[in-house]
Amino acid sequence: MSHAYIWEAENAHEFAKGLNCINNELGDITLIENNSPCNCISCRVFESGNHPDTIYVTGTKSGSIGVDDVREQIILPMATKPFRYKYKVFIVENAETLTPQAQNALLKTIEEPAPYGVFLFVCKHIHNFLPTLMSRCIRKRGRDNEIIAISSELETLANEIFSTIEGKDIFDAFIMYHRLEPYKESKETLQNILSLLYRFYGQRIAQSPHPSLFKSIDAIVKTKKILSQNGNTQLALELLLLDLSNA
Repeated sequence: MSHAYIWEAENAHEFAKGLNCINNELGDITLIENNSPCNCISCRVFESGNHPDTIYVTGTKSGSIGVDDVREQIILPMATKPFRYKYKVFIVENAETLTPQAQNALLKTIEEPAPYGVFLFVCKHIHNFLPTLMSRCIRKRGRDNEIIAISSELETLANEIFSTIEGKDIFDAFIMYHRLEPYKESKETLQNILSLLYRFYGQRIAQSPHPSLFKSIDAIVKTKKILSQNGNTQLALELLLLDLSNA
């Protein structure tokens, strides 16, 4: 079991409840994920919304979760042990609204977690997560096999682009465009692919911070912004692939 999850599935709260289930003291991940029926005191208190070792992290300013929210609702509480149960569980609702500064403030806590700390970053998409945060979390997607298969397909495609585009000529860049073309009608799907590319380049930067990699990151961020503003999809993708191939 991991101590940090980016959770895009629908059963985040059931998972959080199962972590401190008294009838699952061994921490059987299968029982937790399947949300086996239980009437123990921990599960009942969780259902009431008053669990002493479950902390719901929210933004105090409209529209985002900032550095002060992270410090006051995560970093400071993490310094003390659970009140009664095994884990202190932090559920970050609408985690995609974490500001970059807030995500950076979390990194040390996630890198060196207390043995009792578990983070659930509950979100609808991963567009705004920094690769440094994503690389330290397990990504949990829908239970539905079709959703998992689609996500796996996108990850494979993003990895293919990342692995083959560098140093290629214009012809090869346009071949990569044709691999993306089936998804161009869905801005959300393209944003997911770009987020995966962002993560792959971020991981490469962590290993070897070459200037060309930062140029690639900038090109991906620029493209994400264009798509979010309903810019020309085809032109944006073509320019991105050219930039990545020339980096």
